[in-house]
Amino acid sequence: MTDEGWTREVRTVSAAGAQGVLAAAMKAAAGHGLKLSIAVVDASGNLLAFQRDDGAAVTTIEAALRKARTAVHLKAPTKVFEDLLHGGATSLLAFEFISPSQGGVPLVVGGTAVVGGIGCSGGSGEEDETVAKAGAAAIVRA
Repeated sequence: MTDEGWTREVRTVSAAGAQGVLAAAMKAAAGHGLKLSIAVVDASGNLLAFQRDDGAAVTTIEAALRKARTAVHLKAPTKVFEDLLHGGATSLLAFEFISPSQGGVPLVVGGTAVVGGIGCSGGSGEEDETVAKAGAAAIVRA
């Protein structure tokens, strides 16, 4: 018996890649004078890298992780879901892993393969997303 059709291969960010994404995001946060928590997850939504700046609120820890998981599980920036919620899609709140708050983006390679996610929390939604995008861009350059 072969495994043909019974298995599949999944691309995912490595631990080293996650550290590179985190470093790029932390550099961007510092450049904007922000004190954030930043989480990087693999393609399954499992935490690979995390940092909370001195001065970042403790509540940003879980928020950053949820944003990263939302971005990878739904394969879209969390801003998309924030906009849907503001449009009345309150059913999104029924899912525990969903964070309809701006600041999470998927890590994409090859234009389509979602290999992980990054979530940032501690600034405004726009600031969090800017930093997350800076981190995500590192995986494209690698």
